[in-house]
Amino acid sequence: MPAEGTFYAPVAYSPWWPLAGAALLLLCLGWLAWVWTSTRATAAAAVPGFVAPRNPESVRRRYLELIASIENQHDAGALAGREALLALSLAVRTFAHEMTGLNTQRMTLAQLRGHGLPLVGDAVELFYPGEFSAHGGTPAVGDAAVAARNVVASWR
Repeated sequence: MPAEGTFYAPVAYSPWWPLAGAALLLLCLGWLAWVWTSTRATAAAAVPGFVAPRNPESVRRRYLELIASIENQHDAGALAGREALLALSLAVRTFAHEMTGLNTQRMTLAQLRGHGLPLVGDAVELFYPGEFSAHGGTPAVGDAAVAARNVVASWR
C-alpha cells in the first residue's frame, strides 16, 4: 500500500486519442460534403414542377418513329429539304424538352450547350445551314436524320 499523503499524478491520455478525434471530425465533415454535393439539383430537377416521363422508352420510341416519318416524307417528296430539317430540329428539341423540362424549343445553340446538352447542340448545329441559308443550302436530310436518331437513341 502506498504511504499516506503520497501524491500520484493522474494518468496521461494516450496521444492517439486527439488524433482519433480529429480523424472522426474529418470523416463527419467529409460525409456532410458528400451528402451536400450528391443531392444538389441537376439540370432537369432545376425546372420547377417538372416531372420526368414515367416511361422514357415510350417517349424515345415515339420520337424515333417521328424522325423516320419525317425522313420518309422527305424521300417521297412531300417535304422539301428545309422543311424536313426544321421538322427534325423541332423533333429533337421537343424530345429534349420532354426528357428535361427545359424549354429547349426556343434555345439558341449556345444555350443548348450551356445547359449540358451537347448531343442536342451538335444535332442542331448540323441542321442550321439547311434551315437558315438564303438559298436553301444543300440539306443532307439523311445525315440530319441520323444525327437526330443518335440524340434520341443515346439519351440517358
